[in-house]
Amino acid sequence: MLPQSEIAQFLRQCPFFATTDDATLEALAGLTGPVRLRAGECLFERGQAGTAMYLVVEGQIRVHNGEDVVVRLERGELLGEIAALSSAPRTASATAECDSALLELEHDSIFATLAARPEASRSVIQALCRRETQIIDEKYERIIRAKVLEAELDIGQRIQKSFLPEIIPAIDGWRFDALLRPARKVAGDFYDFFALPALGAVCVVIGDVCDKGVGAALFMALFRSLIRSAAQSRGAATTPASAAALADTALHAIASTNRYIASTHATSSMFASLFFGLVVTGSGQLCYVNAGHEAPWITGAAGRRTALQTTGPVVGLFEDAAFGVAWAEIGPGEHLFGYTDGASDARDGAGEAFSEDRLLAAVQAGAVDRAGLLSDVDAQLRRFVGNADIYDDVTMICVQRDGPA
Repeated sequence: MLPQSEIAQFLRQCPFFATTDDATLEALAGLTGPVRLRAGECLFERGQAGTAMYLVVEGQIRVHNGEDVVVRLERGELLGEIAALSSAPRTASATAECDSALLELEHDSIFATLAARPEASRSVIQALCRRETQIIDEKYERIIRAKVLEAELDIGQRIQKSFLPEIIPAIDGWRFDALLRPARKVAGDFYDFFALPALGAVCVVIGDVCDKGVGAALFMALFRSLIRSAAQSRGAATTPASAAALADTALHAIASTNRYIASTHATSSMFASLFFGLVVTGSGQLCYVNAGHEAPWITGAAGRRTALQTTGPVVGLFEDAAFGVAWAEIGPGEHLFGYTDGASDARDGAGEAFSEDRLLAAVQAGAVDRAGLLSDVDAQLRRFVGNADIYDDVTMICVQRDGPA
Protein backbone atom coordinates (compact mmCIF):
# COMPACT_ATOMS: atom_id res chain seq x y z
CA MET A 1 0.00 0.00 0.00
CA LEU A 2 1.01 3.66 0.40
CA PRO A 3 3.13 5.30 3.11
CA GLN A 4 1.19 7.42 5.63
CA SER A 5 2.16 10.76 4.07
CA GLU A 6 0.91 9.63 0.65
CA ILE A 7 -2.27 8.25 2.21
CA ALA A 8 -2.95 11.69 3.72
CA GLN A 9 -2.47 13.28 0.30
CA PHE A 10 -4.71 10.64 -1.21
CA LEU A 11 -7.42 11.40 1.37
CA ARG A 12 -7.09 15.09 0.53
CA GLN A 13 -7.98 14.35 -3.10
CA CYS A 14 -11.25 12.74 -2.02
CA PRO A 15 -14.10 15.33 -2.08
CA PHE A 16 -15.39 14.01 1.25
CA PHE A 17 -12.19 15.14 3.01
CA ALA A 18 -11.60 18.24 0.89
CA THR A 19 -12.05 20.72 3.78
CA THR A 20 -10.49 18.57 6.52
CA ASP A 21 -7.37 20.09 8.10
CA ASP A 22 -3.95 18.53 7.52
CA ALA A 23 -3.42 17.37 11.11
CA THR A 24 -6.71 15.44 11.09
CA LEU A 25 -5.90 13.91 7.71
CA GLU A 26 -2.50 12.78 9.00
CA ALA A 27 -4.20 11.21 12.02
CA LEU A 28 -6.81 9.47 9.87
CA ALA A 29 -4.14 8.28 7.45
CA GLY A 30 -2.40 6.49 10.29
CA LEU A 31 -5.62 4.68 11.15
CA THR A 32 -6.40 3.34 7.70
CA GLY A 33 -5.97 -0.31 6.91
CA PRO A 34 -5.34 -1.95 3.53
CA VAL A 35 -8.00 -4.14 1.93
CA ARG A 36 -7.33 -6.24 -1.15
CA LEU A 37 -10.05 -7.94 -3.14
CA ARG A 38 -9.87 -10.37 -6.00
CA ALA A 39 -12.18 -9.97 -8.99
CA GLY A 40 -15.70 -11.00 -8.00
CA GLU A 41 -15.00 -10.86 -4.26
CA CYS A 42 -17.63 -9.14 -2.12
CA LEU A 43 -16.63 -6.22 0.14
CA PHE A 44 -19.98 -6.07 1.96
CA GLU A 45 -23.58 -7.15 1.44
CA ARG A 46 -26.72 -5.09 1.47
CA GLY A 47 -28.29 -5.13 4.94
CA GLN A 48 -25.05 -5.60 6.84
CA ALA A 49 -24.31 -3.08 9.59
CA GLY A 50 -21.92 -0.35 8.44
CA THR A 51 -18.66 -0.47 10.37
CA ALA A 52 -16.24 1.24 7.98
CA MET A 53 -15.89 3.46 4.93
CA TYR A 54 -13.60 2.61 2.03
CA LEU A 55 -11.52 4.59 -0.45
CA VAL A 56 -10.63 2.97 -3.77
CA VAL A 57 -6.89 3.03 -4.46
CA GLU A 58 -6.71 0.60 -7.40
CA GLY A 59 -9.22 -1.33 -9.51
CA GLN A 60 -12.98 -0.88 -9.65
CA ILE A 61 -15.82 -1.59 -7.21
CA ARG A 62 -19.38 -2.31 -8.34
CA VAL A 63 -22.10 -1.04 -6.01
CA HIS A 64 -25.27 -2.97 -6.72
CA ASN A 65 -28.64 -4.27 -5.57
CA GLY A 66 -28.72 -7.83 -6.83
CA GLU A 67 -28.10 -7.64 -10.58
CA ASP A 68 -28.94 -3.92 -10.76
CA VAL A 69 -25.78 -1.79 -10.79
CA VAL A 70 -26.05 1.47 -8.85
CA VAL A 71 -22.57 2.80 -9.68
CA ARG A 72 -19.02 1.70 -10.45
CA LEU A 73 -16.30 3.39 -8.36
CA GLU A 74 -12.65 3.82 -9.29
CA ARG A 75 -9.45 5.35 -7.85
CA GLY A 76 -10.07 8.20 -5.42
CA GLU A 77 -13.78 7.48 -4.89
CA LEU A 78 -15.33 6.76 -1.50
CA LEU A 79 -18.04 4.29 -0.56
CA GLY A 80 -19.91 3.30 2.59
CA GLU A 81 -19.41 6.61 4.38
CA ILE A 82 -22.99 7.18 5.54
CA ALA A 83 -23.52 3.66 6.88
CA ALA A 84 -20.08 3.76 8.52
CA LEU A 85 -20.76 6.99 10.41
CA SER A 86 -24.28 6.00 11.45
CA SER A 87 -23.85 2.21 11.87
CA ALA A 88 -26.95 1.91 9.70
CA PRO A 89 -27.47 -1.16 7.49
CA ARG A 90 -25.77 -1.02 4.11
CA THR A 91 -28.22 0.07 1.43
CA ALA A 92 -26.39 -1.81 -1.34
CA SER A 93 -23.75 -4.49 -1.87
CA ALA A 94 -20.20 -3.83 -3.06
CA THR A 95 -18.18 -6.26 -5.19
CA ALA A 96 -14.80 -5.99 -6.89
CA GLU A 97 -15.06 -5.89 -10.68
CA CYS A 98 -11.34 -6.71 -10.94
CA ASP A 99 -8.44 -7.17 -8.54
CA SER A 100 -8.70 -4.06 -6.36
CA ALA A 101 -7.02 -2.30 -3.45
CA LEU A 102 -8.81 -0.05 -0.95
CA LEU A 103 -8.17 1.88 2.24
CA GLU A 104 -10.47 1.06 5.16
CA LEU A 105 -11.42 3.54 7.88
CA GLU A 106 -13.32 2.02 10.81
CA HIS A 107 -15.99 4.27 12.31
CA ASP A 108 -14.53 3.86 15.84
CA SER A 109 -11.24 5.26 14.56
CA ILE A 110 -13.03 8.16 12.86
CA PHE A 111 -15.02 9.05 15.98
CA ALA A 112 -11.92 8.80 18.20
CA THR A 113 -10.05 11.19 15.89
CA LEU A 114 -12.92 13.65 15.79
CA ALA A 115 -13.33 13.50 19.57
CA ALA A 116 -9.68 14.53 19.92
CA ARG A 117 -10.15 17.29 17.31
CA PRO A 118 -13.64 18.75 17.73
CA GLU A 119 -12.92 21.45 15.16
CA ALA A 120 -12.54 18.76 12.51
CA SER A 121 -16.12 17.57 13.06
CA ARG A 122 -17.40 20.57 11.17
CA SER A 123 -15.77 19.49 7.90
CA VAL A 124 -17.13 15.95 8.29
CA ILE A 125 -20.64 17.26 8.98
CA GLN A 126 -20.40 19.52 5.92
CA ALA A 127 -19.25 16.57 3.83
CA LEU A 128 -22.17 14.46 5.05
CA CYS A 129 -24.59 17.28 4.25
CA ARG A 130 -23.17 17.55 0.74
CA ARG A 131 -23.49 13.79 0.28
CA GLU A 132 -27.08 13.76 1.58
CA THR A 133 -27.95 16.60 -0.81
CA GLN A 134 -26.40 14.66 -3.67
CA ILE A 135 -28.38 11.54 -2.72
CA ILE A 136 -31.62 13.54 -2.55
CA ASP A 137 -30.92 15.08 -5.97
CA GLU A 138 -30.17 11.66 -7.45
CA LYS A 139 -33.35 10.19 -5.98
CA TYR A 140 -35.37 13.11 -7.32
CA GLU A 141 -33.92 12.58 -10.81
CA ARG A 142 -34.73 8.87 -10.61
CA ILE A 143 -38.29 9.66 -9.54
CA ILE A 144 -38.71 12.03 -12.48
CA ARG A 145 -37.28 9.46 -14.90
CA ALA A 146 -39.54 6.78 -13.42
CA LYS A 147 -42.60 9.02 -13.85
CA VAL A 148 -41.66 9.72 -17.47
CA LEU A 149 -41.18 6.01 -18.10
CA GLU A 150 -44.50 5.25 -16.40
CA ALA A 151 -46.25 7.78 -18.63
CA GLU A 152 -44.63 6.27 -21.72
CA LEU A 153 -45.66 2.77 -20.65
CA ASP A 154 -49.23 4.00 -20.13
CA ILE A 155 -49.19 5.26 -23.72
CA GLY A 156 -47.73 1.95 -24.87
CA GLN A 157 -50.43 0.08 -22.97
CA ARG A 158 -53.18 2.09 -24.68
CA ILE A 159 -51.59 1.55 -28.09
CA GLN A 160 -51.20 -2.16 -27.46
CA LYS A 161 -54.86 -2.49 -26.45
CA SER A 162 -55.76 -1.02 -29.83
CA PHE A 163 -54.16 -4.09 -31.43
CA LEU A 164 -56.70 -6.33 -29.71
CA PRO A 165 -60.11 -6.62 -31.37
CA GLU A 166 -62.43 -3.78 -30.36
CA ILE A 167 -65.43 -5.64 -31.74
CA ILE A 168 -65.75 -9.39 -31.39
CA PRO A 169 -67.87 -11.06 -34.10
CA ALA A 170 -71.49 -11.65 -33.08
CA ILE A 171 -72.75 -14.82 -34.76
CA ASP A 172 -76.10 -16.43 -34.01
CA GLY A 173 -75.57 -19.62 -32.02
CA TRP A 174 -71.99 -18.74 -31.06
CA ARG A 175 -70.18 -16.78 -28.38
CA PHE A 176 -66.56 -15.62 -28.69
CA ASP A 177 -64.82 -14.40 -25.55
CA ALA A 178 -61.30 -13.59 -24.35
CA LEU A 179 -59.39 -12.41 -21.29
CA LEU A 180 -55.88 -10.94 -21.17
CA ARG A 181 -54.22 -9.97 -17.88
CA PRO A 182 -50.68 -8.62 -18.39
CA ALA A 183 -47.99 -9.35 -15.81
CA ARG A 184 -46.58 -5.87 -16.56
CA LYS A 185 -47.88 -2.70 -18.17
CA VAL A 186 -47.56 -4.25 -21.61
CA ALA A 187 -47.85 -7.87 -22.66
CA GLY A 188 -46.34 -10.35 -25.08
CA ASP A 189 -49.58 -12.36 -25.18
CA PHE A 190 -52.33 -11.57 -27.66
CA TYR A 191 -55.60 -12.88 -29.08
CA ASP A 192 -57.76 -12.02 -32.04
CA PHE A 193 -61.21 -12.76 -33.48
CA PHE A 194 -62.31 -11.63 -36.94
CA ALA A 195 -64.78 -12.85 -39.54
CA LEU A 196 -63.83 -14.16 -42.99
CA PRO A 197 -67.24 -13.98 -44.73
CA ALA A 198 -66.02 -15.51 -48.01
CA LEU A 199 -65.13 -18.67 -46.10
CA GLY A 200 -68.15 -18.59 -43.77
CA ALA A 201 -65.71 -18.70 -40.87
CA VAL A 202 -64.46 -16.77 -37.87
CA CYS A 203 -60.72 -16.64 -37.31
CA VAL A 204 -59.61 -17.39 -33.74
CA VAL A 205 -56.03 -16.62 -32.68
CA ILE A 206 -54.13 -16.85 -29.41
CA GLY A 207 -50.38 -16.29 -29.15
CA ASP A 208 -47.51 -15.89 -26.73
CA VAL A 209 -44.38 -14.01 -27.79
CA CYS A 210 -41.17 -15.09 -26.07
CA ASP A 211 -39.71 -12.82 -23.38
CA LYS A 212 -41.55 -10.12 -21.44
CA GLY A 213 -42.00 -6.37 -21.40
CA VAL A 214 -41.68 -3.77 -24.14
CA GLY A 215 -39.75 -5.91 -26.62
CA ALA A 216 -42.33 -8.70 -26.48
CA ALA A 217 -45.14 -6.13 -26.76
CA LEU A 218 -43.65 -4.67 -29.96
CA PHE A 219 -43.43 -8.11 -31.53
CA MET A 220 -46.92 -8.98 -30.29
CA ALA A 221 -48.25 -6.09 -32.41
CA LEU A 222 -46.22 -7.27 -35.39
CA PHE A 223 -47.33 -10.91 -35.15
CA ARG A 224 -50.98 -9.97 -34.74
CA SER A 225 -50.94 -7.53 -37.67
CA LEU A 226 -49.16 -9.94 -40.03
CA ILE A 227 -51.49 -12.83 -39.22
CA ARG A 228 -54.66 -10.78 -39.61
CA SER A 229 -53.51 -9.18 -42.86
CA ALA A 230 -52.41 -12.49 -44.40
CA ALA A 231 -55.59 -14.30 -43.39
CA GLN A 232 -57.93 -11.55 -44.58
CA SER A 233 -56.20 -11.12 -47.95
CA ARG A 234 -56.02 -14.87 -48.62
CA GLY A 235 -59.50 -15.59 -47.28
CA ALA A 236 -61.09 -12.93 -49.46
CA ALA A 237 -59.29 -14.14 -52.58
CA THR A 238 -59.89 -17.88 -52.04
CA THR A 239 -63.19 -19.00 -53.57
CA PRO A 240 -65.31 -20.98 -53.41
CA ALA A 241 -65.42 -21.76 -49.69
CA SER A 242 -64.20 -25.31 -49.21
CA ALA A 243 -62.03 -27.43 -46.95
CA ALA A 244 -59.11 -26.77 -49.28
CA ALA A 245 -59.71 -23.01 -49.12
CA LEU A 246 -59.83 -23.08 -45.33
CA ALA A 247 -56.61 -25.08 -45.08
CA ASP A 248 -54.88 -22.84 -47.63
CA THR A 249 -55.84 -19.70 -45.68
CA ALA A 250 -54.69 -21.12 -42.36
CA LEU A 251 -51.36 -22.28 -43.74
CA HIS A 252 -50.73 -19.03 -45.61
CA ALA A 253 -51.40 -16.90 -42.51
CA ILE A 254 -48.90 -18.83 -40.38
CA ALA A 255 -46.27 -19.62 -43.02
CA SER A 256 -46.06 -16.08 -44.41
CA THR A 257 -45.82 -14.62 -40.91
CA ASN A 258 -43.09 -17.10 -40.06
CA ARG A 259 -41.08 -16.25 -43.19
CA TYR A 260 -41.27 -12.52 -42.56
CA ILE A 261 -40.24 -12.69 -38.90
CA ALA A 262 -37.50 -15.28 -39.45
CA SER A 263 -35.96 -13.40 -42.38
CA THR A 264 -36.49 -9.73 -41.53
CA HIS A 265 -35.90 -10.00 -37.77
CA ALA A 266 -33.49 -12.93 -37.66
CA THR A 267 -31.05 -11.19 -35.32
CA SER A 268 -33.73 -10.51 -32.71
CA SER A 269 -34.33 -14.25 -32.05
CA MET A 270 -37.95 -13.43 -31.25
CA PHE A 271 -40.64 -16.04 -31.81
CA ALA A 272 -44.18 -16.84 -30.75
CA SER A 273 -46.23 -19.90 -30.02
CA LEU A 274 -49.53 -19.57 -31.88
CA PHE A 275 -52.88 -21.25 -32.27
CA PHE A 276 -54.73 -20.21 -35.43
CA GLY A 277 -58.21 -21.60 -35.98
CA LEU A 278 -60.97 -21.08 -38.55
CA VAL A 279 -64.38 -21.87 -37.06
CA VAL A 280 -66.99 -22.63 -39.73
CA THR A 281 -70.04 -21.29 -37.93
CA GLY A 282 -72.55 -23.15 -40.13
CA SER A 283 -71.23 -26.63 -39.34
CA GLY A 284 -68.98 -26.29 -36.29
CA GLN A 285 -65.95 -27.54 -38.24
CA LEU A 286 -62.61 -26.20 -37.04
CA CYS A 287 -59.58 -25.96 -39.31
CA TYR A 288 -56.47 -25.11 -37.33
CA VAL A 289 -52.70 -24.77 -37.13
CA ASN A 290 -51.13 -25.18 -33.71
CA ALA A 291 -47.64 -23.69 -33.95
CA GLY A 292 -45.92 -24.84 -30.77
CA HIS A 293 -48.70 -23.59 -28.50
CA GLU A 294 -50.31 -25.17 -25.42
CA ALA A 295 -53.00 -27.50 -26.73
CA PRO A 296 -56.47 -25.91 -26.64
CA TRP A 297 -59.31 -28.18 -25.61
CA ILE A 298 -62.75 -28.88 -26.95
CA THR A 299 -64.92 -29.88 -24.00
CA GLY A 300 -68.59 -30.16 -23.21
CA ALA A 301 -71.05 -32.72 -24.49
CA ALA A 302 -71.08 -36.09 -22.72
CA GLY A 303 -67.80 -35.28 -20.99
CA ARG A 304 -65.88 -35.27 -24.28
CA ARG A 305 -62.48 -33.62 -24.07
CA THR A 306 -60.24 -33.31 -27.11
CA ALA A 307 -56.77 -31.74 -27.07
CA LEU A 308 -55.72 -29.92 -30.23
CA GLN A 309 -52.05 -30.86 -30.33
CA THR A 310 -49.27 -29.05 -32.17
CA THR A 311 -49.05 -29.28 -35.96
CA GLY A 312 -45.78 -27.38 -36.32
CA PRO A 313 -43.02 -25.46 -34.50
CA VAL A 314 -43.15 -21.98 -33.01
CA VAL A 315 -43.38 -19.09 -35.48
CA GLY A 316 -40.44 -16.84 -36.32
CA LEU A 317 -37.29 -18.91 -35.87
CA PHE A 318 -36.73 -20.81 -39.14
CA GLU A 319 -37.73 -19.60 -42.60
CA ASP A 320 -38.25 -23.12 -43.92
CA ALA A 321 -40.30 -24.36 -40.96
CA ALA A 322 -43.09 -26.75 -41.99
CA PHE A 323 -46.60 -26.39 -40.59
CA GLY A 324 -49.52 -28.78 -40.86
CA VAL A 325 -53.28 -28.32 -40.78
CA ALA A 326 -55.62 -30.36 -38.61
CA TRP A 327 -59.41 -30.59 -38.23
CA ALA A 328 -61.82 -30.88 -35.33
CA GLU A 329 -65.47 -30.13 -34.62
CA ILE A 330 -67.14 -28.00 -31.97
CA GLY A 331 -70.46 -29.74 -31.40
CA PRO A 332 -73.66 -28.21 -30.01
CA GLY A 333 -73.21 -27.31 -26.34
CA GLU A 334 -69.42 -27.61 -26.59
CA HIS A 335 -66.71 -25.01 -26.36
CA LEU A 336 -63.13 -24.48 -27.44
CA PHE A 337 -60.86 -23.25 -24.64
CA GLY A 338 -57.35 -21.92 -25.31
CA TYR A 339 -54.78 -20.40 -22.98
CA THR A 340 -51.16 -19.28 -22.64
CA ASP A 341 -48.72 -20.85 -20.21
CA GLY A 342 -49.08 -17.86 -17.85
CA ALA A 343 -52.38 -19.42 -16.74
CA SER A 344 -51.18 -22.97 -16.11
CA ASP A 345 -47.77 -21.90 -14.73
CA ALA A 346 -49.06 -19.25 -12.28
CA ARG A 347 -47.71 -20.12 -8.82
CA ASP A 348 -48.90 -19.68 -5.27
CA GLY A 349 -46.79 -18.44 -2.37
CA ALA A 350 -45.28 -21.91 -1.90
CA GLY A 351 -44.19 -22.09 -5.52
CA GLU A 352 -46.78 -24.66 -6.62
CA ALA A 353 -48.10 -24.19 -10.16
CA PHE A 354 -51.83 -23.85 -10.86
CA SER A 355 -51.24 -26.58 -13.51
CA GLU A 356 -53.10 -27.65 -16.63
CA ASP A 357 -55.17 -30.13 -14.62
CA ARG A 358 -56.50 -27.43 -12.29
CA LEU A 359 -57.10 -25.12 -15.23
CA LEU A 360 -59.17 -27.67 -17.14
CA ALA A 361 -61.05 -28.68 -13.99
CA ALA A 362 -61.99 -25.01 -13.54
CA VAL A 363 -63.12 -24.85 -17.18
CA GLN A 364 -65.34 -27.92 -16.85
CA ALA A 365 -66.75 -26.71 -13.53
CA GLY A 366 -67.65 -23.35 -15.06
CA ALA A 367 -69.14 -24.78 -18.23
CA VAL A 368 -72.64 -24.82 -16.69
CA ASP A 369 -72.74 -21.01 -16.72
CA ARG A 370 -70.91 -20.51 -19.98
CA ALA A 371 -71.51 -16.77 -20.22
CA GLY A 372 -69.11 -16.17 -17.33
CA LEU A 373 -66.72 -19.03 -18.02
CA LEU A 374 -63.47 -17.08 -18.39
CA SER A 375 -64.12 -14.78 -15.45
CA ASP A 376 -64.94 -17.82 -13.29
CA VAL A 377 -61.72 -19.58 -14.32
CA ASP A 378 -59.68 -16.43 -13.72
CA ALA A 379 -61.27 -16.00 -10.30
CA GLN A 380 -60.20 -19.53 -9.32
CA LEU A 381 -56.69 -18.85 -10.61
CA ARG A 382 -56.47 -15.61 -8.59
CA ARG A 383 -57.64 -17.36 -5.42
CA PHE A 384 -54.98 -20.03 -5.91
CA VAL A 385 -52.16 -17.53 -6.47
CA GLY A 386 -53.23 -15.28 -3.59
CA ASN A 387 -50.70 -12.54 -2.88
CA ALA A 388 -47.86 -14.19 -4.80
CA ASP A 389 -46.31 -12.26 -7.67
CA ILE A 390 -47.53 -12.88 -11.22
CA TYR A 391 -44.51 -13.31 -13.49
CA ASP A 392 -46.22 -14.02 -16.81
CA ASP A 393 -49.16 -12.74 -18.82
CA VAL A 394 -52.40 -14.67 -18.44
CA THR A 395 -54.52 -15.02 -21.58
CA MET A 396 -57.54 -17.24 -22.26
CA ILE A 397 -60.01 -17.55 -25.10
CA CYS A 398 -63.31 -19.38 -25.34
CA VAL A 399 -65.47 -20.21 -28.35
CA GLN A 400 -68.89 -21.57 -27.32
CA ARG A 401 -71.52 -23.14 -29.50
CA ASP A 402 -75.13 -23.06 -28.38
CA GLY A 403 -77.05 -26.29 -27.98
CA PRO A 404 -77.75 -28.98 -25.41
CA ALA A 405 -74.78 -29.63 -23.08
